Amino acid sequence: MLVRGPFNLKWGDNVLADIDEISIEHSVDSEDYQTLQGKTFEVDGAYKVTATITLLASDIPSLAVVLPQHFVANGGAMSTGETVNNADGAIDIVPRNCDESLVYNNLDIISCGNPASVARIVHARTKIEGIEIDNKIQKIMVKFIGEAESTEATMQFFRDGTINVVS
Repeated sequence: MLVRGPFNLKWGDNVLADIDEISIEHSVDSEDYQTLQGKTFEVDGAYKVTATITLLASDIPSLAVVLPQHFVANGGAMSTGETVNNADGAIDIVPRNCDESLVYNNLDIISCGNPASVARIVHARTKIEGIEIDNKIQKIMVKFIGEAESTEATMQFFRDGTINVVS
C-alpha cells in the first residue's frame, strides 16, 4: 500500500504549518571485519537520523515553536542587551552554552488517510540549519536531530492512534 500525502508534521504537541520540503537521512555506522579464514563480517554500530525542514512560515511565533531554545519572551533580554517589547517575543540565535537545557520531542510525519500512517523520529532536538532570502520570501531551514536512548528506536512507523503510552 502506498503512503500518500499531503503530510502534516507535528513536533511534540505542536503542528507545524507551511512546510516547503523535508529531507530525512538515516544512517548506520558500520564497519567490516575480515577473519584470517577469508570471511567478512559487517558489524553495525550507532544509528543516526535527522530531518531538515524548510519553513515558509518564518515569523517569530512559527520559529518559537521549532527553536524554543532561541526564543526570548516579551520583556526578556536579547544577548546583545536590548529588551524585547513585542507580544510575539523575539528569536535570538545564540550558540549553546553549557547549562542550556535541550528541548526534545518526537517528530511525527503524518500522512493523509484514515487511519493515517505515521513516520516518527524519536526524541529529536532542533537547530537552525540555514536561511534563504530572495526577492519573494524568507525561508528558514531547521534540522531535527534524533537522539533516542540506546535502547529506543531511532524511527518508528505505525498507524495513527494505534500505540499507547505505557503507564
